[in-house]
Formats: sequence, C-alpha cells, structure tokens
Amino acid sequence: MDTHRRAVLNLAPLLEAAKGKRGQEIPTDPTLPPCPLCGAPGLAGYAFARPSQIEHDCDCAYLEPERYQGALMGAWRRHTAPRLLERDLEGFPRYRAYLEKPVEVHGGNRTAIGAVQGYQGGLLYLWGPPGVGKTHLALRLAYRLAQEGRFVRFKSELDFLAEERLAAVGEAVLPSYERLVIDDVGKSRPTPFTLERLYALFEGGSTGRYDLILTANLPPEAYARRLGDLGEAVLSRIMGGLVASVEGPDLRKA
Repeated sequence: MDTHRRAVLNLAPLLEAAKGKRGQEIPTDPTLPPCPLCGAPGLAGYAFARPSQIEHDCDCAYLEPERYQGALMGAWRRHTAPRLLERDLEGFPRYRAYLEKPVEVHGGNRTAIGAVQGYQGGLLYLWGPPGVGKTHLALRLAYRLAQEGRFVRFKSELDFLAEERLAAVGEAVLPSYERLVIDDVGKSRPTPFTLERLYALFEGGSTGRYDLILTANLPPEAYARRLGDLGEAVLSRIMGGLVASVEGPDLRKA
C-alpha cells in the first residue's frame, strides 16, 4: 500500500517530461533556501514571505509532508529573520555594516564581548560613553540570533516611543516582539507617557515576554534616576538581568 502511494506521488517523471517539452530546465532561484530535507533548489517565482510561499525541485513535500513542513518552518525563520533586521537598519548605513563587521577586542570591551557571546536570552544592558561600540556589539548579537532563525527588531528609544504614541491614539497597531534591541535609552524627555511605556518595556523584558537588549550612555543607577518614582522598580529589573560596561576610545572620532 505504501509502495503504491509513493509510486503515485513520485513526480520526478512528470517533472522530467515537462522539462523535455519546454526544452529547458525548470528555473530555480539561488536566493531561496534549498529543500530542508534533500537540498534541492527552490523554484523561481516564489517570494517565501510565508512558509507556504515556496516550492522546491523535488518530491519531498509530497513524500514526507510532515517532516518537510516542520523543517521548512525553521528554514523560513532563518531566511526571514535577518531580512527583517536589515530592514530596520535601512536608514542607518553605518549600523548596517555592523552586522557582519567583527568587533575589535581590547581590554575595555572584553567583559562586554563575553556577555554578548554567552547571551542566552532575557535582559541585557550595555552601557558606556558615546562611540565605544555598544551599538556594534548589540547588532552583532542581534544578527547572530537572526541567523539562527530568531526574530529580532532594532529601534532607537525615540523610535520605539513614537510607535507607542501612534498605537495609543489608534493610528497604529501596537507591535509584538520576540526579541528587541533598543538603542540609546535615556535620551527621551521624561513625561508621564514615556515613563509608563518605558516601565512596561522593562517589565516585559524582565518577565520573559520578550528578550530585551539595551544600549545606554548611563550606568543603570544614573539611568534609573531619570525615571523619578519608577526608577527604583526599573533599576531592579535591569539588575535582575545582565549588565556589562563598555569602555574604550571614541571610535567615531578615529
């Protein structure tokens, strides 16, 4: 029975016949991930914006549908997550270069690099003077996670709060995140709204709703003081995560 089913579902002869009739190979797209089971190339004409939007030059989807679909989900995440992160950086060409540019190790950033390399999730707070490479470190970490198929979004604190304001007045849908990098926290003017949203941000990161990676010029204690009555609660959540200082010369002036 199984042999008969496999014979019926074997599309190889049909594909070969189609190739012969057209006198050419079925076009494939090397930018698409190959079949996660046999490595056959993806067929051209598919966007792969969703896991279902792809077809491979093989029979795996028909012969082993459950195994194929399960593996395809992982392939889709590994294909999509880096592109989402790159899209967030379209307005930051210098930051875009950080994704693939290694960080130069020295005494001032060695501890922070160790923290980034050992990061397994949760809240990570990288702080230090301007220009020492905090954003570079955060984006290298984000890109590693994205290449593993983990969705990571990048926003400045100001952009994050702007999105929150639009959602609050019904002009946008409040985004949801798996992992979020917030760059340059401590730059926004404290208002009742920003304090409320920043507290909610740290609360979500500390309770496991999403992973939260932050960069700041201020050490945690100084940052917390900017938040007034909420500062102590935010500081507790920061210190419950992983904190690493980054030191060194201002690379922007180099």
